[in-house]
Amino acid sequence: MTTSASIGITGAAPSVRPRSVSYGHAHWYFLAALAATLAGFWPSFFRHLGAADFWHSLHGITATLWIVGLATQSWLMSRGRVRWHRRVAWGVLLLLPILVISALYVVGVMQRNSAIAPFLRPFFAFIDLPSIAFLVVLVVLALRNVRVPAAHKRFMSATVLLGLPAALTRLYFTAFPNVHPMLAFHGSLVTVEVILLVLIITDRRAGERRLAYPLSLAFFVAIQVLIGPVSSSGVWKAAMAWYGSLPIFS
Repeated sequence: MTTSASIGITGAAPSVRPRSVSYGHAHWYFLAALAATLAGFWPSFFRHLGAADFWHSLHGITATLWIVGLATQSWLMSRGRVRWHRRVAWGVLLLLPILVISALYVVGVMQRNSAIAPFLRPFFAFIDLPSIAFLVVLVVLALRNVRVPAAHKRFMSATVLLGLPAALTRLYFTAFPNVHPMLAFHGSLVTVEVILLVLIITDRRAGERRLAYPLSLAFFVAIQVLIGPVSSSGVWKAAMAWYGSLPIFS
């Protein structure tokens, strides 16, 4: 009644707060990322599941379960099952150290792999090591914002995008075999950057100003700009040669 009377007297339009972006169907987007991952890694990993060495298998399985876990959490929240959402969240968090350690091990072994061209070993490491670090940063920020759902769910959602460049590069190269591998790689990064731009624009239109997607966009752009000069530098090559020489990787 008071609001109606005020509008009638002053003629001012009511202030309408933009509707917040719903993540009630986020599990479908996570499953789309999972499908891209399965398609991209099907020839080299999933088709011969169990044929890889222990560390590659452990990394591939935990990375897959990470996406499945986030999709499950989203599905549970969309149905109001908060208690089960939290239980699955603990399982996802327990995956994090396994995912990180296995990834670090795979990067180290890769530096010794004679089947990979010498110039590609530090190149791949410049993608993987910053991505591992950024994954931890995103999860820490998500946990710090656990009482701010709008921020929390965006930080956790952004973690799924970290695995897409590797999957999409393989998928693009398989779908378009005549395309140069570097074009497929940069195409995968551009794809992720476009996804992030869409998410940022969607948030802005809804009145959201959250850090997760702009921070992620800055990360991927930095990787794309710096990977050439940094991965080919003597300092980075020496650092990766030292890393791969550690006894743990022998």
